[in-house]
Amino acid sequence: MEYMNVPTALFSSPEFIGAEPIQRATWIALLAWCCTQENGGVIEGCRTWGMRRWMQTCGVMDKEVMDGGELYHFDGDDLVVFGYPGGVQKLLERKRVIARENGKLGGRPKTNVGTDIETEEKPTSVNSETNVGTNVGANVQNRKKERKEQPHIGGETTTVNSTPWGESPAAPVLPAVPFPDRERLNDVRGMRCADNHADLGASPGAARFMAATLEINPSWGRTIPTAIETAAALEAYRSAQGRVTPRDMEMLRAYYASGLTEDRNKKAFWRPDSRRKFWECFGDVLTHADRWAKETRWKSAAARKKPQPEQAPQQPEGPVVDTDTAAAEIRGLMKEIGLGGEA
Repeated sequence: MEYMNVPTALFSSPEFIGAEPIQRATWIALLAWCCTQENGGVIEGCRTWGMRRWMQTCGVMDKEVMDGGELYHFDGDDLVVFGYPGGVQKLLERKRVIARENGKLGGRPKTNVGTDIETEEKPTSVNSETNVGTNVGANVQNRKKERKEQPHIGGETTTVNSTPWGESPAAPVLPAVPFPDRERLNDVRGMRCADNHADLGASPGAARFMAATLEINPSWGRTIPTAIETAAALEAYRSAQGRVTPRDMEMLRAYYASGLTEDRNKKAFWRPDSRRKFWECFGDVLTHADRWAKETRWKSAAARKKPQPEQAPQQPEGPVVDTDTAAAEIRGLMKEIGLGGEA
């Protein structure tokens, strides 16, 4: 869902009134993320997430999630968020099914074909048993006329219309033509992204993030990402809230270049070969990379540079004086002040 349809009555409910301000803000962030995922208000298997995973996924901290009160609570390893608009999700799913079935039938059926008052009928709901629009399918079948093709002398074919006398011939029903690949729009997790990467160009930070991730695996930069892959990269950038640093990208490059497959406890490291899978599970991959960095004691290039020792300031050198000249000057000075006679 692109919009969070929350009734205003929730903000005067006992659950919301009895919560602390931090719990309210955390609840809104969790509810917004659940709406984008359309997960029914349940975040599965998230009890063991660390603070970094919570920040990159939902924009909240783990200690804030653990103390939710009545607005959100754990059911086993799953987090249940209060007030999720489940009815809106079911309505959207039903509309998508209807639109998909009507699209298979060629869209809305036309009536009064060939006249000045040509109109389009509104498609009806989808039958729960057959998953096909009842009135739409009947109208399409009624509009189809029996046509026969007969061979003609010279190799040509002639179409014979078998429409009853006195009725105007109905226009042929053409098959639905899909949009060209370059104009196709893909809907991935509620995010629309065109093949020309228009959404990517609108965010310089996301473009830099995607270019940096393509350098992690040398094989990823050989082909241009598809629309679905671009949408997954934008979703990964949005879930990270723009907090991915150059050190993280340097760590991921070293992680993929390393041949270490498991840690000292025989727990395997995960490196997806597919760039689409990498973007879709960016938080998980980054968690494995952090564990690998601790296991190998990896440091970034900036941390490996040793600071140069500071040099002690040198005193400026004075003029070079001959020893004989200096002794003569000292004798003259002593004679002036009366401390000695001639040597």
